[in-house]
Amino acid sequence: MVELVEHRAEWAEDFRSEAARVTRALGSGVTAIEHIGSTAVPGLLAKPVIDLAARAAAGVDPFAIGSLLEGVGYVRHSNGPKNHGVYVRSSSGARTHILHVFAADAWEHCNQRLFRDALLRDPVARQRYAELKRSLSGLDDGRDYTAGKLDLVEEVLNTGRARRGLGPTSAWDK
Repeated sequence: MVELVEHRAEWAEDFRSEAARVTRALGSGVTAIEHIGSTAVPGLLAKPVIDLAARAAAGVDPFAIGSLLEGVGYVRHSNGPKNHGVYVRSSSGARTHILHVFAADAWEHCNQRLFRDALLRDPVARQRYAELKRSLSGLDDGRDYTAGKLDLVEEVLNTGRARRGLGPTSAWDK
């Protein structure tokens, strides 16, 4: 079942703490880490999982850093997107953090960052997304929850991309 909870102020500190752990593990292999996903948007319902986006340093393969992340509890999510590395940290069998690692040249146009920025900037889009998420909460299948959000996510994402002079894209990186 998809569990959504009201926004928690402590998510920002959880992100900062986790970003520091990841930065220590990866060292100069990353050049930026940002908070993404619904937990990064104050007031938005969210699954209680902190999403982080990291920009790999030039020449660093986002799919080949798993051994560096093992010491801080991350494992590679091999069934994830094909355009960036995804690593998951869990506690007691439940995901607590998801780290998305993007190649240096993909960072500026990263859908996850652009979508977060659009929600932070546009209160109408944020409210529409919150209402949609609330209507989908409680679904038994996470894939149905994700599919139910697709049209609105792509609309908001592509509006943000157009503001930056970028063409439309598909929201999901699979």
